[in-house]
This record gives sequence, C-alpha cells and structure tokens, in this order.
Amino acid sequence: MLAKVALGVTSAASVAAGTCAYRLFRQTRSDPLTGLGNRAALVAAFNRAMRRGRGLVAVAVGDMNGFKAFNDVHGHRFGDQVLIAVASALRTTATGRELPVRLHGDEFAVLLPQVSTPQQAETRIRQFQAAVSSIAEIDGQPVEVGMSLGVMTAPVHTAQLSALMVSADERMYGDKHATRHHTRLATSHT
Repeated sequence: MLAKVALGVTSAASVAAGTCAYRLFRQTRSDPLTGLGNRAALVAAFNRAMRRGRGLVAVAVGDMNGFKAFNDVHGHRFGDQVLIAVASALRTTATGRELPVRLHGDEFAVLLPQVSTPQQAETRIRQFQAAVSSIAEIDGQPVEVGMSLGVMTAPVHTAQLSALMVSADERMYGDKHATRHHTRLATSHT
C-alpha cells in the first residue's frame, strides 16, 4: 500500500515538475505582451534552419511607422494594444516554419527559414506588411498602422543570424528615411 502511495506521489510530482519546466521554457522564449516568440526563439529557429542546411534563409527586421504617436496621443495602454494587434497580424500571416518575433519595443523580426529566391522573401515580407497595414481599428479608435521592413537572404550553409539582422536593420532604416514612413521593401541576396 505504501509503495502505491509513494509511486502516486512521485508520478504526480514528476508531472507537476514537467509542467512547470515547460511553462518556464515557454516564458524564456516568448514575449509576455504579445505572445510572439522573442530573440531566444528566433535564435533557436534559425539554428534549426541551419541544421537542415539547404536553400536560402531570410530574416526581415522592422519597426512600426510613427509608433511613438500612438503612445503620446492615446497613452501606453493603447500603444500596447497596437503592438498586440500587430503581433496578431504577423502571427496569422506566418505559414509553415516562418517565425515572427518581437525583439523589443516596436521592433519585430520575421524568420523565413527556407525560401527559393530573394524575390520570394520579398513577396512574403510584403504580405506581412499588408497584414499590418490592414489594421484599421484599435479599441474602437480608427488607426493607420504601418511597418517598415528590411529583408536579407543568404544561403543556409553560410548564413549568420547577427549579420543578416544587422544588414536587414540597416536596409529598413535606409528605406524608412528614404521614403519618409512610406512602406517599401529593400531586399538583397548575400
């Protein structure tokens, strides 16, 4: 009888520990506000793509156009609601192994772990931008939401995440400044 009780307690403790470990693991890989993956999730997904080792990988980096105005005019709670809506748009647009993540603040990234051409990456990123631009209302307030994105592609066998992110970020800022907040896309194949 005692052995059965001990086994039951041990089994329950193992299940509870496993559940707790899984929750902790999820917390370390997700953004608490939006529920998207975070930088750690991006790194893990990128490493998985590298192990598959074929084709091209693309990383897009972007931020919201005029996001500060949402906070200044409507307050930070409203700004948080905008970020949540953007995250939802990115999440519903992602297919397969594509991974949108929130880096911090109003900065996001999208990993396209297997693309055939730089043009395919550009097309997908335009679809993510269109999804964000389709957000028309937050908490009953009409809004215009836009995101500038820069994207870089590289062969999987030579790609480095940090280099792709730096180049994509530079392209995004160059694009943002050149177009004065109009959404355009810059792509390149390295």
